[in-house]
Amino acid sequence: MVDNEVIKVNDMGLKNELEKLFSKIKGMAEKLGSLRDENKNLKEKVKELEQNISEIKLEFSNKNSELLNKDKEISELKNKLLDERKNKISSDEKAMLKNRIRELMIRLDAHLEQKANNNF
Repeated sequence: MVDNEVIKVNDMGLKNELEKLFSKIKGMAEKLGSLRDENKNLKEKVKELEQNISEIKLEFSNKNSELLNKDKEISELKNKLLDERKNKISSDEKAMLKNRIRELMIRLDAHLEQKANNNF
């Protein structure tokens, strides 16, 4: 009888250990399911982030193109301004031209006056 009792005790111990093992397996299976769900969610999040990155890269490229166009426009305006400054008449030249125009107007007036006096 003692052997039977030992076997029963051993069977109970084995049963308890199996229950603990199955409990751990069940917990691990639940954890695995949870991790799979989390992994799926993270993959979706990565997809969204990659899409956002693509959109931002496209926007950056567009802004960079706009910036290049603005830089080109600024350079053209600077060149135009420099050309205008090169072609600008100095104040001395303006004064000489004004004097020359006055002289020509005086000569023209004198010529017209002389013509008018000759016609009478």
